[in-house]
Amino acid sequence: MSDTEQMSIPPGESLRHHVLSPLETADSVLDREYEELDAERRAFEQFRGRVAAVETVVTASAAPATRAPLSEKRSRAAERIRSTYRETVMNVDHYDEVYGESLVENIAAELSRDIAAGLRRDVHLQFTPFFKRTLLTTVASAIDQRETFRDILDGERDSLTRSEDKLLARLDELEGVRVPAGLGVDFTDALDEIAYDRQATFAGRTASPRTDGHDLCGYLYANCDWTYPVLTAVTRLRGAVNGVVTQ
Repeated sequence: MSDTEQMSIPPGESLRHHVLSPLETADSVLDREYEELDAERRAFEQFRGRVAAVETVVTASAAPATRAPLSEKRSRAAERIRSTYRETVMNVDHYDEVYGESLVENIAAELSRDIAAGLRRDVHLQFTPFFKRTLLTTVASAIDQRETFRDILDGERDSLTRSEDKLLARLDELEGVRVPAGLGVDFTDALDEIAYDRQATFAGRTASPRTDGHDLCGYLYANCDWTYPVLTAVTRLRGAVNGVVTQ
């Protein structure tokens, strides 16, 4: 009986690939998440810069006679803000696929409901210095959230890398699919330690509004066949050396 038959791993797939493929997939997921995150951060920074250049309105009593009517300035300011949001934040390549929301819906989610309400087409927005400051503050918060989430992704990538290194070391110890004599207990303990160390990283993670109440793995790997890549890899390796198939 061949080693492949003993393990009953998918035909044509090596043990190493069978075990490590969840980590490779997770790494690709992180690459895409980084790309989308950075694109959104740049878009919000562009939006912030353009909003800063929009002139605020003065009250009717303080407006010089030569200025445009206040109602006209209101509509111009609001439309400029809406157009700028569409041209920046809503113009990232993945917007429709990931969000697919209307302008008002996305502003309510990303900035605030009050800001979104003020920018509705049926509302005559008075773009006062206060509204402008509030808008810029919420935009800064959206940028900060993405920078914070990037740090969280860095932690996830570091954790995956450490786990992969440890799994590779265990794979290198094998003789085919067999644990060498005398290493049985140590091998099992090493797998337990990889799983334990991975679990320990979850407890120290900072919550992020971006995950919408889900744990990080549930958010990142929602479209994968598994939720926890490292635990899946550990389970596959344990199952393989025990002659059990883990899909």
